[in-house]
Amino acid sequence: MNANFFLIVLGIIYLLLAAAVETAILSTLYGWIGFVLILFGSIRYIKKYYRATQVRRAQQSVSEDEFKAIPHTQCLLAEDALSALLLNEPSSTMIFATRESLTEDIAMKNISFHKIYEVAIVEDDMVIAHTCHQLISDSLLAIVEDEEESEAVNKLALQIVVDNLTTPILEYVFIDNDKAIARADDAYQEQEALCEEWFQKISIIIKRHELERVPIRS
Repeated sequence: MNANFFLIVLGIIYLLLAAAVETAILSTLYGWIGFVLILFGSIRYIKKYYRATQVRRAQQSVSEDEFKAIPHTQCLLAEDALSALLLNEPSSTMIFATRESLTEDIAMKNISFHKIYEVAIVEDDMVIAHTCHQLISDSLLAIVEDEEESEAVNKLALQIVVDNLTTPILEYVFIDNDKAIARADDAYQEQEALCEEWFQKISIIIKRHELERVPIRS
């Protein structure tokens, strides 16, 4: 049991004892002991939470700097600083960078622009918008027929199909909540705008490199 939680529980027990005993002196004594224990436990908890928050913020800042240090011309960085989607236009490369935690090393997948085949905006497993290379006859994504649009969303992501046998479908998540977020919410609209912006960027990349794979007929 957490020491701070134990102190608070012990303080509550003393307050209950103070209410139960009939002797005024003991009631007052137990009451003060309970109050002090709860106050002390609460202060310790707040200090511990504050320190943990400060450490996490520092780790997030370092993580963001490490992602930004990857050579790029455009960068999309997750709010939790655990993933990033980067474009390096001079080298015609998309970089999908992730880390399991703020203390883990960054794992990167480098994909040439001409090896990007599809991109889709996916809301709760339903494809909202989709672009694919003209030589792809069947989508590799599980496209669900349009359904009635819900008023709230649990998950919003960008799915990208690339020429990689190990991980053919990459997913960059913008929203992933157990509790659905309303479409009218500012947080949703901000993430939706970012998602659409990057969908358009990758769609342009796909269309720009289509000609490289078009067979030349004699």
